[in-house]
Amino acid sequence: MKRLIVNADDLGRTHGINTGVFAAHRRGIVTSATAMVNHEGVQEAARLSLENPRLGIGLHVALTGARTALPAASVPSLVDVSGLQPKKPDGLSGANPREITAEVAAQFERFVSVFGRRPTHLDSHHHSHRRPDVFEAVCALARLEGLPVRNAGGAMADHLRTRALRTTDWFEEGFFDQGVSVLNLVSLIEALPEGSTEMMCHPAHEDEELLASSSYAAVRVLELQALCDPAVRTAIERAGVELITFSEL
Repeated sequence: MKRLIVNADDLGRTHGINTGVFAAHRRGIVTSATAMVNHEGVQEAARLSLENPRLGIGLHVALTGARTALPAASVPSLVDVSGLQPKKPDGLSGANPREITAEVAAQFERFVSVFGRRPTHLDSHHHSHRRPDVFEAVCALARLEGLPVRNAGGAMADHLRTRALRTTDWFEEGFFDQGVSVLNLVSLIEALPEGSTEMMCHPAHEDEELLASSSYAAVRVLELQALCDPAVRTAIERAGVELITFSEL
């Protein structure tokens, strides 16, 4: 059996991402998303989620590229002098593990407060949970709350299962940047292995905030178009792939 979760990252970051993610769910193959709770757009995302209850929504733990959920003064190793997180995960070198754990927990609490429910699963912005210190903090929260965690490739699936945490068998990140096309997406679907796979994506409608804050902006519009292309849905059906969410693992 081939089961596929198509997860849209960065929900809540901007208005264009919000509308793009929900469009890719309603008209395309997106079954799941992960929300960034440290952006104002998450309030809109929560409202839109009420109109789209079948979209699974998890927490996109953000330790890069934004402000923290906790006051910057309480997590000084996670921010610079301006109170901003590092742009990429390598900027977390030297971060205090206790502060990472506290910030991850605060983001979980904010998710529950905004959405009125627990997230379906946990993953991280820029795959920061590929770092051992972030991985341990995310796993600790997942164990406490009984939540699945994204298998971000490599040996991570094995590491998660040794901790008795649910995850997918496989992680597919080939639908990104130069890999964004209907032809490639169909090829990825046709080549899916047996078992469960999560495919990462970033659909959006272009907006000024996204253009100003992300180097990965225009391609998101192409992702949205491809995810909604009828040929992709046909490929799903032809390959006998079952579309699921993390709640069904």
